[in-house]
Amino acid sequence: MDAVLLLWMVGCPALVALVVAGLVLLAVQVRKEERERRNRWQLWAARYGWTYAERPQVDWTDRVPGRNRRGVRFAMTGILHGRPVEVAEYAYTTSHTTTDANGSSQTTSHTHPYVVCSVLLRRPFPQLAVVPRDLLSKLGRALSGSYPEAIGVEAFDRQWRLVADSPAERALVGPALVAAHLAGAAPAWSVRGTRLITYRSGQLTEPGPVRPLLDPLVAVADLLEQGR
Repeated sequence: MDAVLLLWMVGCPALVALVVAGLVLLAVQVRKEERERRNRWQLWAARYGWTYAERPQVDWTDRVPGRNRRGVRFAMTGILHGRPVEVAEYAYTTSHTTTDANGSSQTTSHTHPYVVCSVLLRRPFPQLAVVPRDLLSKLGRALSGSYPEAIGVEAFDRQWRLVADSPAERALVGPALVAAHLAGAAPAWSVRGTRLITYRSGQLTEPGPVRPLLDPLVAVADLLEQGR
């Protein structure tokens, strides 16, 4: 028994030390890979004449999930189709605390990463947004027989919700833009002033073409400005 106890007393701290060392090495490796990934995007930006910035100040964080003013990891700005555009990585963190039967608390954190794209418009617009309908909005349809904030096009109203303060502002989203959404050619978006943005969950992958990310938003910009 004494030998078993001695083995446990010696082996347990050693095992803990081994686990801690492994976690430290893993964290170091993750940071190294993240630094290398960002360096590759920085080289990509320089190659194509774009500007790369770490932790830039932006004016759109109150329009993305989490509303984290310090959540922009890096951003790249350039010109596409004659318009100033930006692609950024953004994230926010949520924490959840649980308490067991003994009263011990444990807090776990989860980071939510996003890719945010933006386009500068040639003239300012009031605050508008086209967003996918959520379950609550669809429930309103079931209860009232109509969609909240509907525009009168059944196929569009079933899937999308246009957020605007007045009928005149709602009219800024024309038939061609509605058709683009129905065809799957337009993403969810919001505009305020001259800044048009869209976002999706995830990170930027290996450096490559960014046009597939930006082209749909540039198309929305064109249709908004043309009033179509």
